Amino acid sequence: MSESSASAQPDAQTMFFVNASARRLNTLLAAMASPARYLEVGVETGQTFFEVSAAFKTAVDPKFLFDRETAPRGDSIEYFEIASDNFFCDVRRDFKYDLVFLDGLHTWEQTYRDFCNALLITPERSIILLDDVFPSDVYSCNRDQVEAVMMRQFMTGDPSNAWHGDTYKVIPLIRTFHPLLSYCTIITDGNPQALVWRSPQPSIRSTVLPDVSALNMPELDYLWFLRNQEGYNLMNEKDGLSLAIKALGLGI
Repeated sequence: MSESSASAQPDAQTMFFVNASARRLNTLLAAMASPARYLEVGVETGQTFFEVSAAFKTAVDPKFLFDRETAPRGDSIEYFEIASDNFFCDVRRDFKYDLVFLDGLHTWEQTYRDFCNALLITPERSIILLDDVFPSDVYSCNRDQVEAVMMRQFMTGDPSNAWHGDTYKVIPLIRTFHPLLSYCTIITDGNPQALVWRSPQPSIRSTVLPDVSALNMPELDYLWFLRNQEGYNLMNEKDGLSLAIKALGLGI
């Protein structure tokens, strides 16, 4: 692990936000020119969505787990209770989002499809935050959430409900098929997440790129992940956010 992966503590300004996702998203939004547009795919209970402070917010989820009648309303907020594929098919192509948070279905196929679609509706100076890209153990990368939790408890006695699916496979896809994108993976101060942004000269590319022909997705198991963590460009939260903000010239 590199020196940049050392633990870091959030400053007093960011401590206000309850969860790590909202804290990171609000830090990015604070550096962006106002008004900023924010899209969240995989909203579920709205825990993160309602804490994010953006001039315009869009929520997408097949089934919201909150009361739409009591949820915040207004011209600056939209709710789409539909599958993300349908949202991206129907959304106006001239409507661009400055910040996108992808936390939908925990499978690499759906997450990568959401990611590629998000690229079509984000401008040059934008950032995409990917959740669940760093499984905590061999059980958490099971594609089936119930089985993941049950197997962990049965095999180890650990009652943890940690589950990430195989979303981690999206990073090697980005690294291989999107050479003009840069990324880093935050692994401190909350759930690990990847930041992705456009960069004409990617400065954080792994020194060794995988052979495209070697990307046999079923073979990218947990042992593969353990052997290839360096390719995820691991960083602490402060350094990861600072790198993305500086790379895009935001907040200047």
